Amino acid sequence: MLDDYKENNFYDYAKNLKKYYHAYLFEVDNLEDNYPLILAFAKTIICKNHYTNKNQCDNCNICHLIDENYYEDLKVIEPDGINIKKEQILELQKKLSLKSSNGNNQVYIIKEANKLNPSAGNSLLKFIEEPENGIYGILITTDKNQILKTILSRCNLISLKSLKKEEFEETSLKNLLDFLKLIHQKKENSLPYLKPNFFNNYQTKDDVIKAFNQMEVILDNIINLNFQTNTLNSTFCDIIKTSLKDISNSDLIFYLEKIVKFKNKLITIPNLNLNLFMDRFVIEMSKVR
Repeated sequence: MLDDYKENNFYDYAKNLKKYYHAYLFEVDNLEDNYPLILAFAKTIICKNHYTNKNQCDNCNICHLIDENYYEDLKVIEPDGINIKKEQILELQKKLSLKSSNGNNQVYIIKEANKLNPSAGNSLLKFIEEPENGIYGILITTDKNQILKTILSRCNLISLKSLKKEEFEETSLKNLLDFLKLIHQKKENSLPYLKPNFFNNYQTKDDVIKAFNQMEVILDNIINLNFQTNTLNSTFCDIIKTSLKDISNSDLIFYLEKIVKFKNKLITIPNLNLNLFMDRFVIEMSKVR
């Protein structure tokens, strides 16, 4: 399961959405560990209280039925044998064509979506391309690269995968550490220094999301290291500890919260002006005490 910090931030992200996309693709390390969190996301769409406080929804009949796998407006599909078959998708579409008896949103979850066989994938694609109001899809995979590109392009991707030290290129790690140090040192005067250096390395939305993910890993581990709970490679931890040694824990947590907040905005808001977005991000990061 995700650690408490990431879990709480994910709930904040889910409940603050102004609108829901018709289809989401969750990329996870492990389906079993992450499924409770994804199910909670489905609850935010279905629950009349929008599941805004997971600790106060114990008496909600809808959420209780979902937990017991009895709620009629939540459909879950998983592989039948080694694949998800076309017949399963057609049956799902048939069930969803019947409007909710209580007027609630309907959600379907497809576990191991990378196991859709070609005909099932094509049937699902048509369904995603022509979404009906009040129907929302959640696909789950351990590898987004195994999903049909046509389906992937029509889903809002949310990655719950953890990055490992080995996934950092040396230049990327240096750039991100330099960015965090500069923000901390220059604060509101950071922008002119970052324009010609840091920003040139991140030209697309995917580049920036990857950078935000990596900064989360960096900050998570330096915070954990400071509390003696780190689990990553010691050389990696020594590098980040040496680089960020002048930043207090409270400031590190502040930066981490801002990064999570802006990454969620970047994921959920389409057609952002990336230059203006990054300017706003730097300004918000500069407000540390």
